[in-house]
Order: sequence, then C-alpha cells, then structure tokens
Amino acid sequence: MEIRFAGPDDMAQIKRLWEYCFDDPPEFVNWFFSRRYKDQNTLAVYEGGSIRCALQLLPYKIMLRDQPLKTSYLVGLSTWPQYRGRGDARALIRHALEIMRMRQEWVSILLPFRYDFYRKHGWEICYHHLMYRGGREMLGPAGKILEDIIPADKGQIHLMNMCYQKFMETYNGYVVRNEDDWDRLLDDLYIAGGTGYIAVKDSQAIGYVLFEISNRQCKVRELIYTSPEAQKALMRLIANHYSQIDSIVWNAPPDDISYMDMPDPRGMMYKQPYVMGRIVDVGQALRILKPLREVELDIQVVDPVLEWNNGVFSLRNAGGAMEVSSSDASPQAVIPVTTLAQLLWGYITPAQAKKQGKLDVNDQRAMDHLETIFTPAVNYIIEDY
Repeated sequence: MEIRFAGPDDMAQIKRLWEYCFDDPPEFVNWFFSRRYKDQNTLAVYEGGSIRCALQLLPYKIMLRDQPLKTSYLVGLSTWPQYRGRGDARALIRHALEIMRMRQEWVSILLPFRYDFYRKHGWEICYHHLMYRGGREMLGPAGKILEDIIPADKGQIHLMNMCYQKFMETYNGYVVRNEDDWDRLLDDLYIAGGTGYIAVKDSQAIGYVLFEISNRQCKVRELIYTSPEAQKALMRLIANHYSQIDSIVWNAPPDDISYMDMPDPRGMMYKQPYVMGRIVDVGQALRILKPLREVELDIQVVDPVLEWNNGVFSLRNAGGAMEVSSSDASPQAVIPVTTLAQLLWGYITPAQAKKQGKLDVNDQRAMDHLETIFTPAVNYIIEDY
C-alpha cells in the first residue's frame, strides 16, 4: 500500500470511484472534476497503478475567534468495496492530517456521511442549522415588494459578498469567501437549476436569496440580509412563487428567531447537526484565543490519532494573547481532542462539557479559567463541500 498525491493521469480513476460511491448527478460530477479537482489536493491509496481509496482537501479560509485561518474541507473520502475493512481510509485520513499540518492548517472541517465514523478520527460537531420546513407562506404572505429586486448572477458577486460579510460579522467559523468561492457556489446553484435575487434600496444592496425549486418545493440555500426590511422583502419574494411551490425548506442560522413571527410555528423547525471541526495542531490552534483576563491553566489533551496533540499544555495570558507551551505540570483538566474542538469553536461551554462528562476537571478554579478562555460563540457555515 502506498499513499501519495494523485498524478496527472489519475483523475479518471478517482472520478469513477466517486461516481460509484456517491449519488451525485452527472452534471455535478462533471463540473466538480473539471473545476474543483486538483492533483495537489487529492490523496489516494495505491496498489500498483490502481487506486483503492481517495479523498480531497479543498482549501478555504474560515474566520474562527475573529482570526482568519487556513483550513481544508475534507471531501470525497471513498473506497472500492473490495478494499473496505483493511484500514485504507484510516491511513489516508491520518496522512491527510499530516499534510494539513505541513501546510500550517491548524484546524479542519468536513460534512460527514456518518458522525460516529469521523468522531473516532478526532472530528466533532461544531455547527448546526435551524431547519425550517413548512407551507409556502411559512416565511410570510405573498404581496407587493417595495424594494428593487435584481437577478443574482456572477456580475453581481461584489454586491452579494458585501451583504454576506456584513451578515456574518456576528457569527463564528464562517467561510471568508473570495471570488473563486463565489464562482463555485453559483455554478453549483445553476447546476441544480437554482436561481437567486438581490434586494436593492437607495442603490445599495441590502440582501440576497439563493434557492432552487424542485417538485413544488423551494429549498432556500442562503437568505442573507442587512436589515429586517431586507429579510421581509426576500421572504415575500419567496412567497410570491405561489404558483410554483407548495412548501419551503430553509437552513437558517442557529440563532434565527423568524419563527416568533409565524402564525403557528409548531412542528416547523428543528436543530440539524451540520459540519464537524477538528484541531490539527493543538499548540498552534489555541494561540488564536484572546482571554479577557489573566489565566494560568495546565490541560492534558488526549488525541487517539495525532501523537503531537497528546500531552500537557500550559495556557497563559500574555498581554491579551494566548501563550501555549508544553508542560510537565500535573494537569488541572483532561480534555479529549473532540471536546477541545467544540470548546475552541465555542460550540459548547466548559460547563456543558463537564455536565455531559466530556472533560475532567480537578477544581472550580480550573473551571473558572476554562470559562474565561473558551467563551461561547454562534457558529454558522453554509458551504457543504
């Protein structure tokens, strides 16, 4: 067994493996392998000239704790059935994490096919959506829209990105989009037969919506707004498709409170676990934290996959920045790397982790320091690959 980056003649093999393992439409697969696929971001397990297992590392930048971080979105992990159960996927994931560390990517994200599979490799749930499902007037009644509405196409990326950046300012863990990200996102929307619109007021973009309609259901991919008026205008725009839709599905941010204005929101919303996060290098990742007061804490991290993450780390506030170093001291807290990822993202609090038995703490002073270091955040990410 050999693990290495894909060669220039390997794409056809990897594409066949993808088509066999995933139920994606041909239009998407052809687009992905013509636009997103790159040899230098594709790792595979080889036996001679044959590929047994493959995955891809799609580069992104995310805003985590107000710090822009390079990361890789792990996608397309696939193995031919005759080679499953031999440890190929485990070895490939381990190699991918080593590559990320070499690239100075201290964290990683992925959307799993099974949460328990990736949990044993060190990833844990760090995002969820508030999912809405209801009738076509769930988001409000149809009617007249006072704002100007223009099509959302690639010529308007700058307008959409301005709205996106403003909307995401209150969130954590989101993708910092560049023009290539937007180009990919809109291509994916068009392949699915979707469309989008931008709301404009006084010559300024105040929001946009991207959605697709299939079998009389409207799936809202993104509903981004910079004011309550913009949100209402875009919701009314969706409702105005009453001749084409009977129902709506919307993956809203986890802190959305639109349900409070619905006539009867019972049975229309639920929490949907989404993207998982992983710490690739604990010592480097924790340096992005900025504790609000003095802290002195020694924590033991347990990582069953990456030996460089195992050990005791000393955390100290150094002029508002986090100083992280290896330590021989007795730990005041023992934290699995999965729990540490959730704390780093701010997805759960130390108190919640302790209550669920996800960390061990020796004394209340240690808990106070953990609460100071790992403050809660609202995470929102829309990208699924």
